[in-house]
Amino acid sequence: MEFEKRKAAVMASIGSTEPDKSPKGTIDHHIVPLLNAINIHPSYFTTSSCSGRISILSQPSPSATNAHKKARGGSWLFITHDSADPDSVLALLFPTIGSPSQRDDDLVFRFEPFIVAVECKDVAAAQLLVSTAVSCGFRESGITSASKRVMVAVRCSIRMEVPLGGGGRVLVSPEYVRYLVGIANEKMEANRRRTEGFLQSLLKSGFMESFKGRSGLDGAMGDLKLVCSNCKDGDANSERINAEKQSGGQ
Repeated sequence: MEFEKRKAAVMASIGSTEPDKSPKGTIDHHIVPLLNAINIHPSYFTTSSCSGRISILSQPSPSATNAHKKARGGSWLFITHDSADPDSVLALLFPTIGSPSQRDDDLVFRFEPFIVAVECKDVAAAQLLVSTAVSCGFRESGITSASKRVMVAVRCSIRMEVPLGGGGRVLVSPEYVRYLVGIANEKMEANRRRTEGFLQSLLKSGFMESFKGRSGLDGAMGDLKLVCSNCKDGDANSERINAEKQSGGQ
C-alpha cells in the first residue's frame, strides 16, 4: 500500500502549474513518451530524469574549496538538451574585444546522457526493468536500493567531461572547442537513438497498450495525458541521481 500511496502522490502533483525543483523547471519533452510508458505501468513510477544534456560548467577551483568535500559548487554558463550550436558556444567562451571575461572559476565542457530513477513495486519488477534497459544499451543500469523502497537507475556511460581552462582563462583553441561540440552532438544523437530503442522495447513488452501503432519518441505522444514525474535535472554542485541517496526520496 505504501508504494501505491507514493505513486498516487507523485501522479497527483503532475498537474501543478508550479515549476519543478530542477534548474530548468520543467520536464524534458524528448522523453515524455518514455516516462508516460513507465508511469502508466502499475509497478513503476519515475522520481527523477534527464533526457541528456550538453553544458559548460563554471566551478570553483579545487584550491578554493574544502579538499574533503566532493561537491565544488558552480553554475552553468551554457546548457542545452538538444544538439549544441558551436557558434553560440564559441561566442560565449571567446567574447569580442572590449567584452573581457569576468570568470575566475574552472570551466568544464560536459555531455551527460539520459538517466532516470524509477521506484518499483518489488524486486521482481525492478529486475525486469533493469534487464530491459541493459538489453537496450543502458549497461550501467541497476537496482540502487532494495530496503525501504526498491529503486532502479537507468543509465549508460557515454558521458564526456573535458576541462577548458581555469582562473578566468580558456586554455584551449576555438578549433578544439568546435571539435568537442561536434563529438558531444554525435553523442546526443546516439543518446536519442538509445532512448528511442528503450521506449520501443517497453512498448513491445506491453508496458503501455495505448501506445501501440504509434512510432517514435515524438509520435508516441499523441493526445495522451502527460503522466510523468517532474524532471529534476539535479544542480551544478551534485551528481544527477546519486542513487537517490539510498532513501529513494525525490
